[in-house]
Amino acid sequence: MNRSIAWFARNSAVANLLMITLLLAGLMAIPHTRQETLPNVPLDRIGIYVAWPQATPESVEALVCTPVETAIDDVEGGTELISEAREGLCSVQLDVLKGHDTRAVLEQIRTRLEALDTLPGDAERPRVQELIVRNRVVRLLLSGSLSRQDLYQLAHQVRRQLLNHDAVSSVDIENLPEREMALTVARDDLYRYQLTLEGMAAAARESVERVAGGLLRSDRGDWLLQTGQQPGEASAYQQLVIRQSEQGDLLRLGDVARIEDGFSRDSQAAWLDGRPAVALDIYRVGDQNVLDVAGAVSGYLQQAQLPPGVALQVWSDDAAQFRERSHLLWRNALQGLVLLTLMLGVFLTLRLAGWVALGIPVCMLGACALLPVLGESFNTISLFAFILVLGIVVDDAVIVGESIDHQRRQGGMAGQEAAIAGAQRVSRPILFAVLTTLIAFAPLLFLPGPEGALMRVIPIVSMAILVLSLVESLWILPSHLSYDRPARGIWRKSEQLSTRINSRLDRWLEYRARPLLRRALRWRYVLVVVFVGLFIFCCALVNSGWLTMVLFSRVEGDRVMAEVVFPRGTGEARLLREVQALEGSARKLSAQLQADQQPVTVDAVFAEQGVRQKTSNARDPGARFRVRVTLAIGGDTSALSPRELASLWRGQHGPIADALSVKFHASLMQVKPDIHVNLFHPDLATLQRLSAQTAQALANMEGVHEVANNLSSRRTLVDIGLREEGKLAGLRVEQLGLQIRNAFHGIELDRWFEQDQEVPVMLRLASRDSRHISDLERLPVQLPDGEITVLAAVADLQRRQVPAMISHYDGRRSATISAFVDEHVTSPAQVMAALQQQVLAPMESADSQAGWTVAGKQAAIQDFLDHLSISYLIALAAIFFLLTVLFGGYGQPLLVMAAIPFGMVGAFLGHFLLGYSLTLWSLVGVIAVSGVVVNDNLVLIDAINTLRSHGMRLRDAVIEGVSSRLRPVMLTSMTTFAGVAPLMLETSVQARFLIPMAVSLAFGVLFATLVSLLLVPCLLVVSHDVRSLVQRSLARWRAPEASEEDSVDMAYERGRMTAWWVTSNPYQDAVLASAWEAGRQDQSSDRDTSEQRS
Repeated sequence: MNRSIAWFARNSAVANLLMITLLLAGLMAIPHTRQETLPNVPLDRIGIYVAWPQATPESVEALVCTPVETAIDDVEGGTELISEAREGLCSVQLDVLKGHDTRAVLEQIRTRLEALDTLPGDAERPRVQELIVRNRVVRLLLSGSLSRQDLYQLAHQVRRQLLNHDAVSSVDIENLPEREMALTVARDDLYRYQLTLEGMAAAARESVERVAGGLLRSDRGDWLLQTGQQPGEASAYQQLVIRQSEQGDLLRLGDVARIEDGFSRDSQAAWLDGRPAVALDIYRVGDQNVLDVAGAVSGYLQQAQLPPGVALQVWSDDAAQFRERSHLLWRNALQGLVLLTLMLGVFLTLRLAGWVALGIPVCMLGACALLPVLGESFNTISLFAFILVLGIVVDDAVIVGESIDHQRRQGGMAGQEAAIAGAQRVSRPILFAVLTTLIAFAPLLFLPGPEGALMRVIPIVSMAILVLSLVESLWILPSHLSYDRPARGIWRKSEQLSTRINSRLDRWLEYRARPLLRRALRWRYVLVVVFVGLFIFCCALVNSGWLTMVLFSRVEGDRVMAEVVFPRGTGEARLLREVQALEGSARKLSAQLQADQQPVTVDAVFAEQGVRQKTSNARDPGARFRVRVTLAIGGDTSALSPRELASLWRGQHGPIADALSVKFHASLMQVKPDIHVNLFHPDLATLQRLSAQTAQALANMEGVHEVANNLSSRRTLVDIGLREEGKLAGLRVEQLGLQIRNAFHGIELDRWFEQDQEVPVMLRLASRDSRHISDLERLPVQLPDGEITVLAAVADLQRRQVPAMISHYDGRRSATISAFVDEHVTSPAQVMAALQQQVLAPMESADSQAGWTVAGKQAAIQDFLDHLSISYLIALAAIFFLLTVLFGGYGQPLLVMAAIPFGMVGAFLGHFLLGYSLTLWSLVGVIAVSGVVVNDNLVLIDAINTLRSHGMRLRDAVIEGVSSRLRPVMLTSMTTFAGVAPLMLETSVQARFLIPMAVSLAFGVLFATLVSLLLVPCLLVVSHDVRSLVQRSLARWRAPEASEEDSVDMAYERGRMTAWWVTSNPYQDAVLASAWEAGRQDQSSDRDTSEQRS
């Protein structure tokens, strides 16, 4: 290492070429690196969907979900299996273990399900897919006073025009139901013409069925043959013949059926400020650049031609958020760089500070060159990693620069000699400091789940920059600091200023710092107890729940949302009433804000009935029963935050009694409940009772709101039992069920394409004849002999309440209870403790079949912390090994390791004082702080060891070593603090989710400075005290008994040995007794002298 340092210092051309190569490589890589808001994150999850139209949840659970679970339960690589049985659908999700290929597991599942032959005959084949995250770039709103059909046509026209641009590959239309052509038949017409829906469908299919006829191989070429032709338009279906009399009279489909060319019966709609609206979501696909996609959409908006009275506007622009975050991070990086340079210039001269600061762009751009090679991108997380290491990356260069400056100021060296000697002097601790910091970041590479994959770019960027910083500080920087030319102009004034400041610092060290350190060493045990007390206090903050742990911060945006989920089976009229009620309460809120002259305004209201969750490609069966109203907020939100506005809106609107869940929030991120508990019991009725008790207990707790219970959703089920009369008539249950299903669900006659969408053609009973239970009783039923009767004549109808959804968790029936917690009133930890004591523990003790587990956000946090704890312990063991190699023993490595936990004390105290919750980003900052603690202590202990090797006493070496390394330790701490200070003080929305990391690093570094300058020196002396005490105890235990035959020298040494504990003179001989007393007094005198020197 020393030889390479000297070689590069003497060959400045090579060092400069290396620097230029790193700079140019980074500049050339930046335009070719993918840009995205968030990185593509694999969910490592597989979705399985089996549709069984119109089947009850109980039937779906027993006949679909259970066989599917049994078939895939033991698939290699699968871990967490969750299934949900709903009306007509079984949805199953299987998580894939880390280290297994998701596609390989998917193929195993697909093979097993293809061999599954026990599913109901009319159930669809299972559809298996890998679930992936979808990254939306822009949401457009198309609004105007148009019919639903016109709005649909215009939305598809806009979609086609957007897809014509090369940069746009995926556009989804939301807030419209699926297209459908319905042929509805009145019940009276069925009786009048003695028809059945099954017979009508069979006759119609004969006319629309296409049969391939092969090839006609003519002299002019091969011609395709096809029998039958698809109707070209809706009116053509009216001409289909369904019966022909003996006289040749034709009964056509249009004579008995009414054609409704529109949409399916699922209720989906949206309104923007009261006008019908449709959302168009534009997504980024593959390696597409988020800014390119947004630019294409912006260009289209400028030239789009729309009908009069129709508006197309941007409602949400994630690309704009990416631009704002990018500008924010680069602006903070520039501010931190300027602050850092000025701080270094004060102590190390501007010329030296400039060369040190030059290492930042060299390392940053070098890391940029590695991003595309490693398959990473520029996104919010990777840019955040650059800010994280902004202050840390310069630490090595600061230490090297300070060491070279020290050689010039006090070593009497100059030019190349000072550069080589200064760099070589600190090369060994710097090398080990970088290695230990790399190991500290390594656990972040192996974190589980999507959150771990999201954060993986942070250690990649950080470790790349740290390696490059080592190269820059030891190979490039010494060649730049080998100058011999005297400073002139501003550089000379800078040196004069630096000389005056360093002289004052030396005087402060001599007259203030050294006496303070001597006093601290005298009271070393008190200081150690204080630091340990602070550590225990921080642990108590976390365990008590006063300092909460969340995955991500709740970052407020400029949108306030109310999202309500209703039970399955809720009528369309009820959903529409709630949307209108939310719009009304929003207008009242807007009027109240104007009346109170608040600086916040409601600029727009976007209401949606039927909202699909689009964070991934998973199906959302509950979308139809979800409504959402979003307020666009303008004005100054500093006086009234969006979160407070959401609370006002919640109070203005009031409770919604029949809703499954209600959320009023202003978070940019997807809001997840703070409390998420799964209950287990094999008996469904018992499970419903236990879930109701748990939900009620949560609702009664102060500070808990928006309690949800997935088993509280109930549906009315009509059991249709075949009567004896029907059985005597030869009617079977299967025949009866099929006729009822065909009447109410419908029969698919045909399917045709419209643009890029399939449109089914359905034949069913008219809606006016299928709304009431009496309509069901009067349904025409065909008997085996061809006669037609009413359903009430052959079947009994009984109504009962059943769950709308039945869920399984790893094969066990489960109920999910969730709730949100107001952190200003209580904490999730306190709520869970009370719930466990009041409900969960008594439940388990009273019923051996009952059980519960924590799921959702709490389980994810616990799993995350478990993995991080294990991997971090392994990293600490590796750090200890490196420190043992460096110091050649166990004592000082243990000393450095003991200081690492104290680094997080400052981070936790900073969060507590500023009112922030601990997040994943906070833990990243804590890990970065541990690297700073090790770095500072390595340099400090190395200096103390050097002084000790020259024969200096321990306490004198500690005082002198701390005094000599005070400047580099303070500089590294100040530069790290300056690197993140602008981000910590940022008030913009885009910076709020990054602030916890900045708080961890800033406050952690400040506290780490105290650890290095006070705690570690005290621990050094305490360890020496302990070692001396052990040695004396061993010496006393091994010493032989005193004898009157001892020599005078032996009596003297025995007296010195026993000076540390109270004992009587063992000698009777006057000479030996005098020698023993003399030895005891000399040892006591030496001890007092040592105490006075310290």
